[in-house]
Amino acid sequence: MLAEDGGYVLEEVDIRHADGTIIPTLISAQRTIVDDVSFDVEVLLDVSARVRHQHEIELALRGSARTDALSGLPNRACFDEVIAGHVERMHESEKLLVLAFIDFNGFKAINDTMGHAAGDEVLRTIASRLRESFRTNDFIARIGGDEFVVLLEVDPAHLNDVEPTLIEAMDRIFKPIAIEGAVVELGAAVGVTMLQPDDDVTSFVKRADGYMYLAKQTGERLALVWLGHPGLAHVGGRMVRSRR
Repeated sequence: MLAEDGGYVLEEVDIRHADGTIIPTLISAQRTIVDDVSFDVEVLLDVSARVRHQHEIELALRGSARTDALSGLPNRACFDEVIAGHVERMHESEKLLVLAFIDFNGFKAINDTMGHAAGDEVLRTIASRLRESFRTNDFIARIGGDEFVVLLEVDPAHLNDVEPTLIEAMDRIFKPIAIEGAVVELGAAVGVTMLQPDDDVTSFVKRADGYMYLAKQTGERLALVWLGHPGLAHVGGRMVRSRR
């Protein structure tokens, strides 16, 4: 370009520093010939800070696309990605994968009587309590209006701890909430299942969703059905017989 056009402006060039660091630059050059002698003036602009900033923006955008703006939790798109990865890798893991599907009871009444601002505050409160009630490596997401999921990797030796852990967590999470000078009581139907050898993502999620509807049919303010492990499951004093 120097030979043909006499110069160029802001060409992207990666330069290797003596210490091995790659530095992104923009280079402009101008060729001048004086008495048949060629003089080139080059201006190098280090744009590594700009590139880093752009990378940070891209990461932020990618993160926002996978995050529910209201609750701050991962959203449905992120959940779909994460659970697919877990299901794909579970045959390589010694741990069991447990999915809890949570749907609120009584949330519509809060929106209808107190307004959507109050409903949003309830969602934020529940999201905060969910974070506080589970381990940092447990995956929690808001996948719909008042639908949340918790994905747990469980050591087989501790499988029997799943049910009481979830029951205790739900009791804490769905305690009365003070909103705009009023106290509201919110409940939930929770369907829980364990990944089976012949499951794919669709069957796994569909089963947990179906078990949640069974819990909702009990009519209890707070009900959990732990289907996928023999025994009895309960929340809020209501016993629901489990089945595989």
